[in-house]
Amino acid sequence: MSGDARCGLEIELKLTGAPAELAAAFRGLGGGTPRPAGTVSTYCDTDDGRLWHRGFTLRLRREESGHTLTLKREAADKVRRGEWTARTGEPTANLGLLPADAPRREIGTILPEELRPRFVTDVARKKKELEVDGARIEIVLDNGRIEAGDAERALSEMEFELLNGSLAAMLKTVRTTLRRHALKIETRSKASRGRQLVADAPPPFAKAGRPALRRTDTVGGALGAIVAETAVQILANLAAAEDGRDPEGVHQLRVGLRRLRSALSLLTDARSAPAAAFVEDAKWALRALGPARDRDVFVAETLPPVMAANPDTPGLARLAAVAERQTHAAYEDVRRLLGERRFNLFLVDLLLLAEGEPALARDPDAPLGPLATTLLKKRHRKVLKAGRAFDRLSNPERHEVRIALKKLRYACDYFQALWPRRTARPYLAAMAELQDTLGRLNDADVATHLAATLAGDDPLAAVGAAVVRGWYGHRLRAVDGRMVEAWRAFAAMRPFWRH
Repeated sequence: MSGDARCGLEIELKLTGAPAELAAAFRGLGGGTPRPAGTVSTYCDTDDGRLWHRGFTLRLRREESGHTLTLKREAADKVRRGEWTARTGEPTANLGLLPADAPRREIGTILPEELRPRFVTDVARKKKELEVDGARIEIVLDNGRIEAGDAERALSEMEFELLNGSLAAMLKTVRTTLRRHALKIETRSKASRGRQLVADAPPPFAKAGRPALRRTDTVGGALGAIVAETAVQILANLAAAEDGRDPEGVHQLRVGLRRLRSALSLLTDARSAPAAAFVEDAKWALRALGPARDRDVFVAETLPPVMAANPDTPGLARLAAVAERQTHAAYEDVRRLLGERRFNLFLVDLLLLAEGEPALARDPDAPLGPLATTLLKKRHRKVLKAGRAFDRLSNPERHEVRIALKKLRYACDYFQALWPRRTARPYLAAMAELQDTLGRLNDADVATHLAATLAGDDPLAAVGAAVVRGWYGHRLRAVDGRMVEAWRAFAAMRPFWRH
């Protein structure tokens, strides 16, 4: 039978690192005497993983007074999770025991007999509470392991959970801890790490969302929504980028950083001075991630068609082997970046920025509509200016068009919702076509430059690099006419903000 039940919102952030460093950080936070305990939790799901695929986890935890059954909604922003809990006298995984407002419609019908233990966490836990700037924060230090059949993974982390008060106060406490100790942010819940252990699968990547802006929004509200959306994408791709098995992790992390940088650069005249510092941090992180992304593309996309067309060229096989080695080395650099203090402080500051600390906009109450129109006009004019006499432009000059167009596309991503979709669709389609053809130009230049860099002084690999250069040079000449046609179609298009 069920005892008391409760529901609410769990707001937490985790740090991970060496157990000794975590223990030192835990002691350094002060607070009351920690309460040690051993905690064993069993995570349950159906054989086909219906809970997980719908964004939920179900945990059955053994406690001194009985058992606790907890349903959690995985957090899109990696900070806030929905949580519904019930106490039970028996170790029963039964969704019917949860509070009445548990999201049963989203879950669908799952009978108790369909639920099976999927993995277990067994940790030694210490807890204490802090009072900081009117906020009450629970600090939990966990050391133990995740077990899934014969597979096992060590687990060492410290959780900051906001019991009441402002999230900003908790984030500032996390920031102080990161300044003093060699730790980093962990965005994955125990449940997600357990699920990945069961499936022997890399962490999932996440694509960009689009903030739902309206013409009635203020500049401050719009900036906050844009930064919050980019923060979600950046945090959601940290684990996949560090894991490295799926190249989309690094790619989508770079997309999130570019979107943040683009948004804050776009709104140069509207942003506050503290917000401007994020542009430099995003640029620094992008530079560090660039080599891994370039080599991923080279190995997975650039070389395969060339090798298929030239199967008997040994220089291509040698070039591929060199690229594989350098890709592994580049991912070690990615992992170093993700563990750096500067990068983790940047992440916490980004979360604080999304919470409105410091203020994002100089004039937060100014209406968004007129500013959005002005910014779109400005970006559109820069593209037209860069592409004047497009058919006679050199490749470097067309690269400048591509960069200007990319900035315009980001502006459209943010602001197109302020106009009817049917009005914006033709313009966006023409822009996408032009961006696609200009992207082929960039791909060809990156391919030939990187092939030469990878070959170095290896004469056999240099032969492969020459084949790559010839292949992509021919491909680029073949697409030139289409590129000019795409430019003319875009330049003739009436912008949607003029309707």
